[in-house]
Amino acid sequence: MLPMIFRGHSEAGFFARALTLSSDRSPLSLLPGNLRTDDARYVCIIVVRDYQRMRTPSRVEARQDWHYTDLDTEILNDARSGRCVILFDLSNEGPAYDAATFLQLYDWIEANDIPAQRCVWLAQNRAVEQAAKDHVGERAGLIRFDYYDYFVKLIAWEFSPSCRQNIPGADPGAFTERLTDRARKRSLLLCLNATPRLPRVLTVAALHYYQLIAESIVSFPGLNYVKQGASWAEVMEFVTRNPTLEYLRSSLDYIANMPELKVDNYDEKGNALVTKIDASVYERSYFSVVTESDFSDGRIDRVTEKLTKAYCMGHPALLVGNPNSIRFMTTFGFQDWDKVLDRSTELEIDSAARFQVVMRDLLKQVSRIRDDKDRWLQSVSEVTAYNIDHAVSGKFASNYVSTVEENVVDGLARAIAS
Repeated sequence: MLPMIFRGHSEAGFFARALTLSSDRSPLSLLPGNLRTDDARYVCIIVVRDYQRMRTPSRVEARQDWHYTDLDTEILNDARSGRCVILFDLSNEGPAYDAATFLQLYDWIEANDIPAQRCVWLAQNRAVEQAAKDHVGERAGLIRFDYYDYFVKLIAWEFSPSCRQNIPGADPGAFTERLTDRARKRSLLLCLNATPRLPRVLTVAALHYYQLIAESIVSFPGLNYVKQGASWAEVMEFVTRNPTLEYLRSSLDYIANMPELKVDNYDEKGNALVTKIDASVYERSYFSVVTESDFSDGRIDRVTEKLTKAYCMGHPALLVGNPNSIRFMTTFGFQDWDKVLDRSTELEIDSAARFQVVMRDLLKQVSRIRDDKDRWLQSVSEVTAYNIDHAVSGKFASNYVSTVEENVVDGLARAIAS
């Protein structure tokens, strides 16, 4: 067991919560009263939750929220003496490296004489460490970078038999049969994920341009959504910087004022929808076009629950997101539909070029389905069945624990024992 305390929030954070899933007990043990003791070796979790909380407020502004620079002197002393590891937990997000934010953190570590590697940055983005090295060289070694995907773990848990949520149904075998039953298909593709981030807006515009919205199952709430997405100016600036996307302008103008498209009966919005899955929309469509949270040039290296859901549901998925994203799913033990879908996007760094490849493949899959629906379904059915079983059998959850979670926990245990 790892003794721990936390600061910065009324709860211990997403990482601590995730460790209670799919296990009888968490490997973390809260010290009595959430207080350090004179003899305990422990982890102090700084609950970040929002990247903005890492930024030092201006001196002329009244600071309302607790900031890591307010950390107890006794905890800093324990970190200096090697009895404590300070863990910055942002496992619920995966932002790109921000030079100003990390410079403040490096300065704070040095000003407080905290030894190198006694502070751990835990987030989803695997590209941060290299970005830090490119920015400040050896100074980046002040921090140990580690990675954890809270929402991926949550989905793995939700599908596992231990959770007993019956996703995608009480009889996964019957669901697999329904998913590959042509008689149930009413739409060509499924495009979920409501937040109007850049990849989402561009994708819905492309579906409109190619006149596919009426033949698809699409959710899109408009640009004014409960979760902030890309601004209209950001979308148009991206198109201006990438002339290959100029063809989307008229469709972008249309979707800027289009009515809300809603495909399920859930009242929840934003993160409350993470574990809400309507199996019927998968049964009624042939494949998914997943619009991920990010659309980077490689500065962000992660996936979220969005792509993870499609694989767990056995739904062949095209991805508008970051490069090298499909490898996450195969690392987690899933098979990919790479014999059917074009995965050259994995190696394409340029976002606009990657988008164009996905759209070309989308049109190719639509054409193949229209030509021979049975043959297309047969071409994806083996991987579909495998992936559903991988999720609902609990193998996905076990894989995530053994390949990601245990590495993080073991690293913390070694650090506080050394």
